[in-house]
Formats: sequence, structure tokens, C-alpha cells
Amino acid sequence: MKKILLILFVFIANVSLKAQENSFRQDVLTYLEINGTTQQYSEAIDKLFDLLKRQYASQKVEEKVWTALRKESQGELGKIKAMLVSAYRGTYTQEDIQSLIAFYKTDAGKQLLQDQTAMTTQQRQEASAFYNGETGQKVLTSRDKISQSVAEVSQIWSRDLYQKMRDKLAEKGYLMQE
Repeated sequence: MKKILLILFVFIANVSLKAQENSFRQDVLTYLEINGTTQQYSEAIDKLFDLLKRQYASQKVEEKVWTALRKESQGELGKIKAMLVSAYRGTYTQEDIQSLIAFYKTDAGKQLLQDQTAMTTQQRQEASAFYNGETGQKVLTSRDKISQSVAEVSQIWSRDLYQKMRDKLAEKGYLMQE
């Protein structure tokens, strides 16, 4: 009987832990959408394809090849966001992320992201209150740590994506001129 209870306890604890992980993941994904990070990485993919097109210009790569590569790269945005969730998990709690989401949904938070120089006095006061609070202070003190983690993740992701696209082009017979 004790074994059954122990197994049941472990199972329930595991299910609860997975639910918490999924909830944290979803909150970080929401935060990445709100703060513009998702858009930045989408634009990075666009710029990568612009770079590849310039690098392979002499190869006369057909447009249908670029279209196929674009299609293959669609999952890459999800990959970088998953990697960023791990980076954020090492720095922030779920409560921190929820507090960040709440702040960036305010007019002050939106304006801060859009154009800090155009903030009204009221918006500046709201931003100041946020950054003087617990989560805001954590953001300020961990800025270097999270920036380094995000930079490392971004570098790995972009390098791997670039190499993956070059490999795909090579498979199709297109070689970049050195």
C-alpha cells in the first residue's frame, strides 16, 4: 500500500511540475511577443535570407529554392523562443515574468518600448515606479546576466540557422563563392 501511495505521490508531483513548466513557458512566450523580441527574431530571419541571396547571387538560385528554404525555416522562430525560455528561466521567476507582462501592457510600458523619448510625465512616473519595485530592481540588477545569456543563445541559433541554410543550398547544388 505504501508503494502505491508513493508512486501516486510521485506521479502527481511530476504532473504538477510539468504544468508549472508549461505555464512558465507560456508566460515567457507572451512576454517575448509583447516586448518585441519575437518580431526582432523574425526580422533576423529575413535579414539572413537577404544575406544568403547576396552571397549566392552568382549562383542564380531559383526563387522556388528560396521559397522552399523559407518554408523549412518556419520552425526556427519557435526554436529560438524555446531557447530564450531557458535563458529567462535561469534569471527570472514566473512572478517576475508576469509582472513584466503586466507592466508592458500598460501605456507606459508600450511607450517605453516604442519610443522612450516620447513618454509623458505620467508614463515616466509609472515606469519609475515599476523599476523601483521588486521586479524592476531585479531587471536592472540582472540586465548584464540576461543580456549575456540571450546573446549566447542568439549566436548559437543564428550560426546554426545560417549553416543549415548553406547545407540545404549545397544539397541542391549551390555553392557559395569564397
